Amino acid sequence: MNKTSIIPVVTPFVDNKIDKNKILKHGENLLKNNMDFLFLAGSTGLGPSTNTDEKKYLVDIFSHVHDHVILQCGSLNLYDSMDLANYAKKNDIYAIAALPPYYFTDLKKEWLINYYIKISQIYPTIIYNFPATTGYNITYNMVNEIKKNGGNVIGIKETTYNMEDMLETKNNVDDIKVYTGPDEYILSAFRENLDGYVSGAGNYGYEIIKKISENYSNEEGKKYQFLLNNLANMAKKYAPWSATYDMVEIMTGNNVDSPREPILKISHEERKKLEEETLNLLNKYNIKIKI
Repeated sequence: MNKTSIIPVVTPFVDNKIDKNKILKHGENLLKNNMDFLFLAGSTGLGPSTNTDEKKYLVDIFSHVHDHVILQCGSLNLYDSMDLANYAKKNDIYAIAALPPYYFTDLKKEWLINYYIKISQIYPTIIYNFPATTGYNITYNMVNEIKKNGGNVIGIKETTYNMEDMLETKNNVDDIKVYTGPDEYILSAFRENLDGYVSGAGNYGYEIIKKISENYSNEEGKKYQFLLNNLANMAKKYAPWSATYDMVEIMTGNNVDSPREPILKISHEERKKLEEETLNLLNKYNIKIKI
């Protein structure tokens, strides 16, 4: 059973600037390993720290694979988001994704609906529902209201641990693709017949994700899902938005350099511990993957 794999690509920074060659090599490696879409400027890619011109630059870097690109363009500034939606249209990428306006947690539903209508009328949009960072949940009723009023919402990324919400959207909204956001729910995406997943751990764990895909209907699928969970949790233990960069190099050999300040690389000592724990964990599971 095929499910759409979307990887929120880490953004390599060198001297506070996006490193074109490193992100290009990393993104092409993900596509070569059968991941379907590159999700640019997402949370894992430190998208909120990038400005509009940098987001456009990311699109430019992957213009040769534009049909495999999704750009996160949501922000508190609607007109910046609309500008990025127009840039996505100009470059004919697959779709845009949009976080709702964040920081202000008490926005009226009708304001959020208006926001998504204006963005998605420009270009097909995947709603990026992330209540932990925005303070509110985009419900299936809101999605229906957006679509009813001319919005072109084609999907929703549910970065929530509430499977009931995901299934409600899947069952109550016509012509919608529902993607689970948490790494821990990739197996559930298969078993609950969702449309796919957006996996930050896929930056380094794509071989394990492929094993989940191949074994979702048996106990082996659980084993591989537990392994991915443990790897992701181990990275979070050292630094949620930083250790992913190290995990990419440890498990794929690709150097994706550094996050952007104020987020810093983990220390040399932490890196050594992370590498040791990663290899020990893989040996414990007796799973042979190419590292």
